[in-house]
Amino acid sequence: MPSPVEPVCMAGLCGVIGGADGIEAVAAGIEWTGAETTTLFRDDALAIAGSFAVAQEADQPVAVGEDTLLWVWGSVFGFEREDGYRPRDVTEQSVVDYCAGLYERHGPSFVSGLNGDFVGLLYDRHGETVSIFTDRLALRDTYYAEPEDGPLVFSTAVQSLSRHPAVTPRFDSRLVAEYLACDFRTFGCKTPLEGTAMFPPGAVTTVDLPSRSMAARQYWTPTYRPRDRSFSSFLDDFSNLFETVIAERLRSNREYGLLLSGGADSRLVLAAADRESRATLTAYHCTGWMNREARAAEQAALTAGVDFEWIQRGPDYHERALQRNPALSNFVGTFEQAHAEGFIEEISDGVDAMVTASFADSNFKAHSFPQRRLDLGPLGTVHLPRLEPMDRIEHFIEYWASDPPRYLDASVDPTTVLRSEIQETDTGVDHHGLTYGSPEELFVCGTLTPRTNGSVLFLLQSLRQHLPAWSPFVDNRLVDLYLSTPVRHFARHNVIARAVERIDPALAGVTYANTGLPLDSPFWAHWAGEHCLGFADEHLSITDPPAPHLSNGPWPHNPRLIREQSFVRDTIEANEDLIRELPFLDLGGVWECYRAHMAGERNDDELYGLVTLLEMPVTRRIVEDE
Repeated sequence: MPSPVEPVCMAGLCGVIGGADGIEAVAAGIEWTGAETTTLFRDDALAIAGSFAVAQEADQPVAVGEDTLLWVWGSVFGFEREDGYRPRDVTEQSVVDYCAGLYERHGPSFVSGLNGDFVGLLYDRHGETVSIFTDRLALRDTYYAEPEDGPLVFSTAVQSLSRHPAVTPRFDSRLVAEYLACDFRTFGCKTPLEGTAMFPPGAVTTVDLPSRSMAARQYWTPTYRPRDRSFSSFLDDFSNLFETVIAERLRSNREYGLLLSGGADSRLVLAAADRESRATLTAYHCTGWMNREARAAEQAALTAGVDFEWIQRGPDYHERALQRNPALSNFVGTFEQAHAEGFIEEISDGVDAMVTASFADSNFKAHSFPQRRLDLGPLGTVHLPRLEPMDRIEHFIEYWASDPPRYLDASVDPTTVLRSEIQETDTGVDHHGLTYGSPEELFVCGTLTPRTNGSVLFLLQSLRQHLPAWSPFVDNRLVDLYLSTPVRHFARHNVIARAVERIDPALAGVTYANTGLPLDSPFWAHWAGEHCLGFADEHLSITDPPAPHLSNGPWPHNPRLIREQSFVRDTIEANEDLIRELPFLDLGGVWECYRAHMAGERNDDELYGLVTLLEMPVTRRIVEDE
């Protein structure tokens, strides 16, 4: 049975600074399951509310120093001191009590030594200041709005800000067009909501209560300093460090659920876990049928000696996800990317925490870098294991700029918006309110922090609404290793697969679902196998799924699913009034995009992004307010 003490797992944290009115309305927007334990603190200067998925963690704030109160939402796994790093035993005390102890020993500067994913708040009543602190990568993305003549309102759920009576939500037509054209993500600290921004990563943002002034101080800035060393040397360091992270985080008196795929990333978690740690793991895998991906995952679990549970995804999974998940969105990803939301209740009662392999693709692979491509005409495009130049801002813009969706109104050009938001300055390159040292660091560091620059975060965001969830790939020491590694290693090697092979050769002998080859096959064989197998699945029907929308991979075949089922069309029809009122959308273009998809084009990404936006509660609030 699950044990009662774990890292803090709140469904959210929000507050009103410069008054206390309206906090109940905002707090209602951070309750997700309806089973949370809520807390509320208020005085004349502010009000802070928390919604906790673990009732034992609801005892916040904690008093520290002479007259300061501390709140923390997140997980902290250790602390870096002058004399080295010390891991935290998560079974001894709650994360807020752990941080309170660090505050007493180190003062407010303790924040810079924390290793984890968190956001916290320090309310210095004597000094009349409120400080919001974030982890290095803004993994607990937190947003604020400061309406004219109103209080500062903040929340970990950006849509909940619009519930405050002083906040009038509006779309920024430029930035929402950029969001829709750039794979449904936000960049830097900007959001598609006018007057709404994200607190910067790796920073302490302090609000002076008497003057209402706000200033941010970054305690950590990513810097790319590659060491010229062999891949073998890097692999040794990576493998050893990853084993250390897993050994520190998996405790023998806890039960963990691992989202296990048929690929390499989550398999590395199994490989790095020793025999005692594997006894604490149950592997979960969800697909529409027992396909190649599911069989590879099951074989990996059996080889590692861990329990395996297959959960079948029903044909209406995406339809139900569209009804529910957009309300959770912080404009990061599309509705179906909260992959586990539809089955997490089948898991959460049996485990203390969930472990994912999130961010392995962006941290230790070349997925976020421009790779050379070979156009094979009707056969598709092949990515080559070589990188394109990354030394000019224009390279970055070219990488992200693409043909905008048909439904975007022609009055807004997303590429022009993107170009205007990325400017050279005296200190580096300003990218949507954050500064990076060079154009190369736009790629290397921009994919790393803030994590809202990518879409993978939505999975962890949804899991945290139910129970503690974390990825071992997010660790300060692994981040430092990434920033010291030549990017060529990520393009020319499968780092994760080679690490599995080095740590556990038996697991490396299990089939890699993407290629149909054992994971320990040469890099070139996987490269060729992935393209050949993908072509065969799409065009040759070697293994026919039981339904056309089912695939041999981890997800449904979304283009066919949209053609088979009516939920996308139904959503567009139900929201035609919204589309007409939103100046950046063109209703004729919406239907043109849909009909072209039904006729054979592949517009599933554009359509999923559109219906996510239409089903967000804040979208209807904006239209109704206007």
